[in-house]
Amino acid sequence: MFPIPGALFLLFFLNFFSGKNSTLGADEVVSSDKSDSTEIEDNLAKWDLPHIEEYATLNNPLYLAEKQNVNAARGDMITASLYRNPLFVFQEQIIPAWGSPQQDVFGNTISSGGAPEIAPGFTQDIDINGIVSQRVKVSRHAFQAQIASFSDFDRLFRLRLRQNYWAYLYITELIDFQKEFYENYSDLLELNRFRAEKGDISPLELERLELERVRIEKDYRDAEILRVQIAKNIRLLIGIPQSNRILALKGKLEFYSTAELKVDLEEYNIEDRADLLALKAKMMQSQLNIELKRRESKSYLNIGGEVRKKGNESFFGVFATIPLRIFDRGQGEILKAEELHKKSVMEVEAKRREILAEVNAAKKELRSREELLLNYRATKLLEKNRNVKDKSTLAFIRGASNLVTFLEAERNYFHLLKGYYELTYLYYNAIEFYRASVGRLGMNIAEDSTIK
Repeated sequence: MFPIPGALFLLFFLNFFSGKNSTLGADEVVSSDKSDSTEIEDNLAKWDLPHIEEYATLNNPLYLAEKQNVNAARGDMITASLYRNPLFVFQEQIIPAWGSPQQDVFGNTISSGGAPEIAPGFTQDIDINGIVSQRVKVSRHAFQAQIASFSDFDRLFRLRLRQNYWAYLYITELIDFQKEFYENYSDLLELNRFRAEKGDISPLELERLELERVRIEKDYRDAEILRVQIAKNIRLLIGIPQSNRILALKGKLEFYSTAELKVDLEEYNIEDRADLLALKAKMMQSQLNIELKRRESKSYLNIGGEVRKKGNESFFGVFATIPLRIFDRGQGEILKAEELHKKSVMEVEAKRREILAEVNAAKKELRSREELLLNYRATKLLEKNRNVKDKSTLAFIRGASNLVTFLEAERNYFHLLKGYYELTYLYYNAIEFYRASVGRLGMNIAEDSTIK
């Protein structure tokens, strides 16, 4: 029975949806809602992985929705840079407010305020402590943190797409060679059914061949089902409609060493990784926020003026108010900001250690898998086992070998070939994971013109 360990376990993980840069020309990029999905799938067979990757970043709705968070964050910067609006005041007093004018004992009308009084005016808060300028600094680092967060999302999005791409190539290789085994067993079964009728082999041997063909067919069908699931994930990631067509992707699962691929395992800088940059930006934001809370505790100065007119009399007045910070001096907000800054410092250090551990683990896995594949290449293990398998098959057909020897050679080559493709898939998956762990996977979002 075809097992589902190792690489296939990772494939099931990839079903949960969630290198080198290549540039798409503006005339090549066609939005999925304006183009024929059949034409796009035809193009996928011609595009290399970076080309597919860039198309996905221009058409995947989830990716585009996440990018809007960066554009929306600009609103906070605009809000932080604005001063408070002035306040216009208008008063008109008509006295008496209620009742009728009174008369004295001589019958004269008693004046209760004289002519109506009109008093327009306005007030304005003045920032005398640099609160607005400090708030702009805080919002600027918050905006940088949002950019870095999206860049980290971009890194993980590309990693997911690449993992599914290599998984699809892996499953395609499994299907191809398992189909070949299945067809060979079907032909061999028909040939030996004739031999069994003649008495050259026993009915038991024929039954064993039938059972072996059933096993190969089950593995073959299981792999086809898994390829459909991975194709569904790839279409979702790329941003194209689902289809019943077999997805054709350019590429083949062939082994190339890290030297041939120019993958350097020694030169990297973890400080450039997007998630660490996001935390560092948040740390600076929290540090500047302490000073902001201190300045806000000193409050604003409010100044104003008014013009009063009453009858033939008119005059102009000015006034100023400022709160007295006797009880509430912002002690709680300042303490909260200080503690949040301490927390952000520890988060940066924790993330730095996590990245170092992640990079070291990725390097060890990559080197281990590459070393084994280099041994496969140096000893020509696949070619030798292929020769043994072909000779054993020919000898069994001619009657010079028994069924046990034939099946053993077939199974050895089958498991070796399956193991080789699984190891090659895991090797390329390890390369992508290493690139992602050192921050070399994904674009520099600060240079993306669509964000500016």
